[in-house]
Amino acid sequence: MTNFTKAIVRLTNKDNYSDVYDLEFDLIQSSFLHKWIDRYLEAKQCQYNISEPWAFYNLNSQWTPEHTLEFLNYHIEQCNLISPGMFNQTLSSLNDQDTLNQIHSVFELHHGKLDEWLRNPLLKDNPNLRSHLSHVNQAVHRCEMVDTEIKGKLRIVYFDLPKTQMFSNDDYQLFSNQTEFGGMYTLYADVGKNIESLAQDNDDHHHDFVPNLHYSIDCSVKFYDEPTQRKDEICKTFVEQNQEYFISKGYYPGDPKLTTGSIKIAQLIYQSKQEVIDRLRNYNYIQDLILY
Repeated sequence: MTNFTKAIVRLTNKDNYSDVYDLEFDLIQSSFLHKWIDRYLEAKQCQYNISEPWAFYNLNSQWTPEHTLEFLNYHIEQCNLISPGMFNQTLSSLNDQDTLNQIHSVFELHHGKLDEWLRNPLLKDNPNLRSHLSHVNQAVHRCEMVDTEIKGKLRIVYFDLPKTQMFSNDDYQLFSNQTEFGGMYTLYADVGKNIESLAQDNDDHHHDFVPNLHYSIDCSVKFYDEPTQRKDEICKTFVEQNQEYFISKGYYPGDPKLTTGSIKIAQLIYQSKQEVIDRLRNYNYIQDLILY
């Protein structure tokens, strides 16, 4: 395995690709890191692109509440133009969590788990529909963040990379709900709702509970600090109050698969938090992820 020790997330401006800002990271050595690097190498060899290079959250002025709402409804309408009746509603208020849950359930229904969409002729034969449906999914999650406490982050996702690798029991030992400024963390790579999401939005419309089972190259960089205690307590309480439900899904108390949080992959090298935040305001496009 290649001995990478550093990472760069290269940012630019969509209207000026020559204006580049490199976020430099130290990779965190762990028993999981080589598995994540393997996903990176496959994505690079297959020349998969970053699927949503505009995935900035609360870091610049582009994604206003108005723009976020318009973005979601636009892609819902595009889905309905290709597949009439796929969605029976649009969103009128970002505070309408129930409608957001219903919209997300349509994504779950048609996409299916992980790579099941490849067996859905509707999506396999209509790449534009799959793209619009994926944008709907991400827009729902963006809507859920707009009116919450300001927490800046970047998401780096490669939707075309097959989700074939699963966390081991040893990997779950590395999970944490703690967030550190400049930390790079694994992202939820399954399709459905995990404990963290269910505990947050009380979704009665989801099609399936799916814990953190698979990993990919997908990751997020977070620009805020958050201690682990609050999230740990929320998730623990939710699991205790819904034990029968999880057992009905085949997950018994103490199952490592019920572990919440993520694995920290790398840490940003920086001198001043405020300087980083100020510079990030000038960028809106993720150009590349580079390991060396």
